[in-house]
Amino acid sequence: MYLKPQTLLGGFALVTLLLAGATVGRLLGMHFDEALYLTTLLLVALGWLVNRFLLHCATRSTDDSEA
Repeated sequence: MYLKPQTLLGGFALVTLLLAGATVGRLLGMHFDEALYLTTLLLVALGWLVNRFLLHCATRSTDDSEA
């Protein structure tokens, strides 16, 4: 099985962000599992918001080109 470099880099970045967020949560006094859960929730929410923003921009640029 061969993975593309983008896949490996993305997986590494995701694991790094999860562990960094969990570490910050531990420094704030949370348990590791709580910190990991909140980090995952935050990353999913940020991904959703970025996707909504990009879709909104794409829709707006399509509407502008039709006018």
